[in-house]
Amino acid sequence: MNRYVFIDQYSAPFTRAVQIVDADEPPQFTPPGPSGYWIQVSINTPVQVGWKGDYINNSWVFTELTYQENVAVLDARARQLFTQAANWLTVNPLQYKLDLGVASTSETELLLAYKQYCIAISEIKKQTGYPYTINWPVAPF
Repeated sequence: MNRYVFIDQYSAPFTRAVQIVDADEPPQFTPPGPSGYWIQVSINTPVQVGWKGDYINNSWVFTELTYQENVAVLDARARQLFTQAANWLTVNPLQYKLDLGVASTSETELLLAYKQYCIAISEIKKQTGYPYTINWPVAPF
């Protein structure tokens, strides 16, 4: 039996374990979402999903995130969600339609939902359990 860890190579601000599989053969699939690669580690290697991975002296070492590292991960995720929201609004100029008085009722409601979503992202630090447990808002678009 071998242990394989999928490493997200683009996770910000550091490399993290995304999935762990104990199997005889290397996994032949890529988890949905992240871009990365599978590595083989010792079956006794302590690792959990979400832990930081560092390649030290020709082997991977995984550690639980500190408070500050958790905060850094959440800040990066919030920036990513804000960027996606801003990009969506760029091609859906609902505020302009509202300003010009040509927005439909559904467009006005969607703009309000968009604004509520952005506020909810900005207030994740107020959630109970921050930064270890976050209930991310669902995008209305």
